[in-house]
Amino acid sequence: MEENYQPFTTQLLKNPLSFSDLVEKGAEFELDMSHQNHTSDLGLDSESDYEDAEDVDNEELRSPWTHSFEELRALMSEIDEHIYKRITRTGHVDRDAVPIKARVSVRYSGYWEGESAPFDSSLLRGTKFEFETGQGTVVEGLEAAVRTMRPYEQAEFIISYKLLFGELGCPPRIKPKADALFKVEVIDYSLIGDADGIDAIPKEDRDKFCVVYPKAQDLHLHGKDCVKRGRYRNAVTAFERAVSSLNYCRMANDEEEHKQTELLITLNTNLMIVYNKLNKPKRACIMMKALRHLTVDNPSCKALFQEGRALAALGEYDLARKAFLQAQSKQPENKEISDEIISMNKRISKYKEATRDLWTRALSVNNSKPEVRKTAAQLEKEAKEQDFKDSMEDLIRQFKNASDQKVTFSRKTFSDAQFDTTCKLAKEYDLKLTLSPVQEDVLTLSKPEVKSA
Repeated sequence: MEENYQPFTTQLLKNPLSFSDLVEKGAEFELDMSHQNHTSDLGLDSESDYEDAEDVDNEELRSPWTHSFEELRALMSEIDEHIYKRITRTGHVDRDAVPIKARVSVRYSGYWEGESAPFDSSLLRGTKFEFETGQGTVVEGLEAAVRTMRPYEQAEFIISYKLLFGELGCPPRIKPKADALFKVEVIDYSLIGDADGIDAIPKEDRDKFCVVYPKAQDLHLHGKDCVKRGRYRNAVTAFERAVSSLNYCRMANDEEEHKQTELLITLNTNLMIVYNKLNKPKRACIMMKALRHLTVDNPSCKALFQEGRALAALGEYDLARKAFLQAQSKQPENKEISDEIISMNKRISKYKEATRDLWTRALSVNNSKPEVRKTAAQLEKEAKEQDFKDSMEDLIRQFKNASDQKVTFSRKTFSDAQFDTTCKLAKEYDLKLTLSPVQEDVLTLSKPEVKSA
């Protein structure tokens, strides 16, 4: 007699369960897999459909082979017992195949045997698919296929179900025990290094250059990968750890010392870039001091350019312009440097004009003609001093809220009483008023330095 099978219906948990209920009465649960992304191992979106790919060429989505896979295998090369491959576009011959510990960008489409439409494709989402090799984030078969390819290469693969979704699959979309045809293009890849490799070095070997150097290179690669992904703080950590580990090493010969210096120059230059992105120009300038020492005061164009940006952020416009000019002398045709110099010239001109106007207005009280008033001389003097104080306080308040770090002006334009008033106001607003030891009549009003985190 045929068994009368009734599929049961899952129920969502509407009321909370207490721990005591679970212990005393027990409870039976069933996972609702209806919204599960069954192809997430491939990075596929289970909601993708042709409706989401209006701008995609249907011919590009169509399967390159709709006959039996057995016939197609005869036209392919066997990679191993589970993967067959046919190259449709040769990749860059001067680049190695995708290695382990790399971030690789691909476009792909997957097809079942005899079907012309893909069961999933990155093209349906109008984008490339990116993953890290060696992390198990995609199904074994796809990663193994990609690991045989070079950048720019296009190829077709028949991959066994044993390296895809197994015997069960996940119907209806993922067929059980089904091999699949994959059309894959490797756009490019970049090495990502190993952020934790240096921690595995035994304590007794941490001063040995031959042991530390490869791990420092891995940290450098990891930092570069973080920069590409916008994770600047992580990049700083990686670069600084690499610098620290290299500085701790003892060199056995000149060759090791040369390698250490070259990698330290690269790491410190990258730190300048990242610190500027994190709006920490003072730290970038500290890195420049290290670079000048490493390069015997002959830093690269890139380092000088980053120094210019850091100095500009600190309000040191003249020094910034000098750094940009030094960078330009190394790369005269670099348009980016030329644009920065033009921009810096404009900022210097505008700053000087604004400063001149600011102080002219502030000191105009001292040079204005005395009003004819029928009052005592003392009252007239007090009124002038109050006017000067009000004007100067307004000026200092504006400077306090501005982005400029300092302004300069001549001591000769002040009377002794006005100079005393300015000193008191500077102290009241937590500003510094200093007299130049070189030019005795030059006063500088500046903001206190903010310690970097």
